[in-house]
Amino acid sequence: MYVGNGNSFRDMLMKAPGDCPNCGAHLTFGDAAKLAKSHDIQDNVVMCSQCNHVFEVNLVPGQMKLTQDVTAKYPQISPRKSGGLFGKLFGR
Repeated sequence: MYVGNGNSFRDMLMKAPGDCPNCGAHLTFGDAAKLAKSHDIQDNVVMCSQCNHVFEVNLVPGQMKLTQDVTAKYPQISPRKSGGLFGKLFGR
């Protein structure tokens, strides 16, 4: 059970962290959801700011888990390719 005001609960959801299963980038729900909306995606999904992949999401206060990659459903999104030699050497 959660006890508190609505604003702190909303903040816990919006700031919920998660990692992109495609590139490993650290994301927060609020920023990733805004990025998806800025690309005219109206579904309940989030978008990775590093690789542009779009994911369905399971969200609980304080934690976000990106589940299924649904990038193919959105033709307006062009996924970024992972970063060359630097990415291979340093995992980014």
